[in-house]
Order: sequence, then C-alpha cells, then structure tokens
Amino acid sequence: EYPFNIVEHEYFVDFIKSLRPTFPIKSRITVRKDILNMFLEEKKKMYEYFKTLSCRFCTTMDMWTSNQNKCYMCITVHWIDDNWCMQKRIIKFMHVEGHHSGNNLCKVFYDSVLDWNLDRKLLALTLDNASANDVCARGLVQKLNKIQPLICDGAFFHVRCLNHIFNLVAQDGLKQISSSISNIRNTVWIVKNSPLQWEEFMKCASECDGLDITCGLSLDVPTRWNSTFLMLKQAIHYRLAFNRLFLRHRHKYLKCAPTDDDWTMAKSLCTCLKRFYDATLIFSGSSYPTANLFFTKFCQIKMAVEDWCHSSNTVIATMGKSMKPKYDKYWEKSNMALSVACFLDPRFKRTLLEYYADKVYGESAPKHMADFMAIINKLFDTYASSQPTSKIPAATDVQNNPLVTKEYDGESDDELDADVLQYLRASTAPGIGTKSELEVYMDQPLLEWDIKDKSPFNILHWWSLKQHELPILSRLARDVLAIQVSTVASESAFSAGGRVIDPFRSRLDPEIVQALICTKDWTAASRKGNIQL
Repeated sequence: EYPFNIVEHEYFVDFIKSLRPTFPIKSRITVRKDILNMFLEEKKKMYEYFKTLSCRFCTTMDMWTSNQNKCYMCITVHWIDDNWCMQKRIIKFMHVEGHHSGNNLCKVFYDSVLDWNLDRKLLALTLDNASANDVCARGLVQKLNKIQPLICDGAFFHVRCLNHIFNLVAQDGLKQISSSISNIRNTVWIVKNSPLQWEEFMKCASECDGLDITCGLSLDVPTRWNSTFLMLKQAIHYRLAFNRLFLRHRHKYLKCAPTDDDWTMAKSLCTCLKRFYDATLIFSGSSYPTANLFFTKFCQIKMAVEDWCHSSNTVIATMGKSMKPKYDKYWEKSNMALSVACFLDPRFKRTLLEYYADKVYGESAPKHMADFMAIINKLFDTYASSQPTSKIPAATDVQNNPLVTKEYDGESDDELDADVLQYLRASTAPGIGTKSELEVYMDQPLLEWDIKDKSPFNILHWWSLKQHELPILSRLARDVLAIQVSTVASESAFSAGGRVIDPFRSRLDPEIVQALICTKDWTAASRKGNIQL
C-alpha cells in the first residue's frame, strides 16, 4: 500500500543505510518487477494447492470503480480446508473493459475460473441483486454444465447477497417514515454542525448521572439505511442530555425539539431496524460459516415484516407494507442450498424447518416440506453416487472388538469367493437392512446447545468429528457451509483497492494493481498460519 518510489526517498534510504550500510538500494522499477515475480510465484503455489483439495469451492464476485475511472472485478473463492477451517482467497482483481452486461461479466468470470482450473469444482456464486448479475449467473450455469454438470444442474449455484436484500428492503421502508424522525434528525444536525452547540451538548451529557458520553453521535446518510438506525440508537441513548440542552437553549430548538411522541416513535423504529442491523452484522463475516444461520434470520425478519403490516401504529404499518412486496420477491428467489445448510446444523435439522414452514406457509406447509426433503434426498444421492460406499456402520474400536479380525495377509485359505462377497454386500444395500446416513442423521436427537453459553457453537468442529460416522453428509456439509450469504468478502477487497490506487498512485496499471491486491491477500493468510503451501 506504499508507492514504489518510497525506496528512492532520501530519508528511507538513510534509514536502510543505518541498518546496513552495504545494502543495495533498489529502484522503483526493480521493486515493481520483484512484486510481479512474487505474484506469479505465489499464484503457482496457490494453483498447486487447489489441485490437492477434494472439496468444492464457493465464490463471491463484485464490481468496483477506482479513482482512475476504471472498473475492477474482484473474485474471491471460499472453501473449508482439510482441517475444517474456513478459508478465502482473492483469485482475481482485474480490470473489466467494455459494457458491464451480464454476458460480458459471465465471460470474464468464466475465463477466470478456467485460468485457476476451478471450473469443475464450483458449487455456488454469491452476487448482489443487479439485473446484469442474474444474466451472468444463468450464462455461467449453462457454460459450466457443458464441462461437467454442477450439483443438481446448478440449482444451488446463484446465491443473492442477503445484506444487499436487507439494504433494498430497509431503504423502501425508510422512505415512508422519513418525516416521522425529522425532528430528531434536525436536532442532531444542529448539534453536530456547530462546535459551540456540540460543546454545550457534551457539557449537558456529562452532567447526567450514569450517562456514558463516549458512545458518540452521528448524523444519518440518505443512501445508508443502517446510518439511520445508528443515529436513532445514539440519540435515544443521549435523550436526557438532549432534554437538558433544550431547557437551557429553548429558543434555538423551539421548532425542532423532539416531543415525547417523537422519542416513542424513534424507539419503535429502532426496535424494528435492529433486526436488519443484527442480521447484517452476522452475515458480514467471511471467516466463519454463516449459511446455516441464513434460514432462521430470513424467516424471523419475514415474520416481523408481516407483524409490522398489522401494527396498530400507522407509521410502523406503513413501513411494513412498503417493505413486504420486495421482501416477498426475494423470499421466492432465495437459494434452497441455504435451507439445506440449516438442515445440516445438528441443533436444528428438519425440526426448525418444519416450525418456520408452519409459521410462514400455514396449511401448505406439508407440501413445502415434502418438496424440501425431495431436494435433500436428491442432493444426498448426488454425493453418495460419487462415493463407492453409501452405508457406514456404527463407529467401533477395531483394536478392542474381538469380532473384528485383522486384514487378510495373503496366506489364509478361507478367502471368500468374489460372487459371495458381492451377494453379501448387495444384501446390505440401501433399504434392505440398514439405514442411510441421511436417515441416521435425522433419527439422532437434536444437539442441545445452551444459548447462554458465551462460547459460540462451532459447526465445523462438530462435522469434523462426524467424518467417519457420516462421511457422505460430512462432505456435503463441508461444501454447503462454505457458501457465502453476502458479497462482503469481495467488497472488503475494494477498501484495500482504494488504498492502493489512491490519488498519489492513480497511474498504476491494472496488471500491477492485481499483483498488489492478490499477493498481499495470499501472504497475509500465510503469515496467519491459515494455509501451508
């Protein structure tokens, strides 16, 4: 994130010479060449490492425009490694020329995964909700299916960014209630935009017993719904300080001082928006699995929006009715794989799905559950067909079990005929005398987990312990739990991109930009011990 010519700065050179006078100082041109060589070397290591993994990869993709007025595409791959740890790497940070049509984005993404030899290992792609991205996803499914069929023919491939959905829905709701919080917004604006008023406000806050004055106070931004939530939350926190300020300077705030009804409305709106805010925070993580939590949060907010539509408070009802059409639209388009991830959470399984199906669908819940279980069975059969043994006996200790003999050493005469072995194996085929892994998993009681326990449930650790007992389902869980619910992983790369291509480095060409962003991402992960190449 530093300019290459830093190596030519007078004081930097003096610093290096103070450490080692004979150290050969490199030029900015040499530094650029070294970085490109490092990029190619690290890329080769990552390429070889990807070849050793048997899991499928999930991807996120997003677009960004730099201050050079150039558009860059960031592609990030996500997977769960052999140690059952969540991993992510940026594989492309490239300049995209031409129109950002769905077909053009499809071609660029497809060429990128081909370059990394990941075209036969993809499971899902998470995108925001632009119409061009819908076209891109459909085109990719067609292209990838021609090489090797995707899981369930690509039914799970396109995942819509949940945080982007929340943003669109919340924005629709806030448009309807903007006037209801205008007094609080105007008051905050007056306090924040006058140093004198800010000093008076902080003095009033310090005089309020037990009031934490380090929480801060911010004004909302029209394009960011979460800023409105934070503004209301912080204003409510400082309500006593505002009341004290109004008493001292009544004439300044006569027209905009919030009434008791305004504060009551702010609390109600804050409670509603908090559901979106908390869910957004959860799904903004990319270093831990979130796919298993998607269905629960998505259903909770859908039910909340329904309740708001029937609220006795007309403002809340107006907000809910404005949110409902768009939320229902994305509810119908939600990716089924994220419901599968909830099913693969041992704390929930089918029970939680049935609970929310009853709440959301009512009398048609049994039909929706039947359709869901059909998808589960199809997905399980797909993974089972790629593994020779679909029946796994209960885990036993071979060393302590007298009924288990050693492997055939080639000297015994009682070796069974191949036909006999085939007949014995056929007698234990699915449905004849044993349960499938899927049935065993569903028959097991739900895992009890104390929600008051401060240590979060580690679903990856749980499945890592089930690899021998449920090998097919554990492979399925390893792939599905790597699906990203949001595109935050790719968006966060643009923050680094903004620091790399700052106003003082606006002449960097796309080749070196990609080398800087990707190499930094890979080496940072190696230093954290996330991967051993």
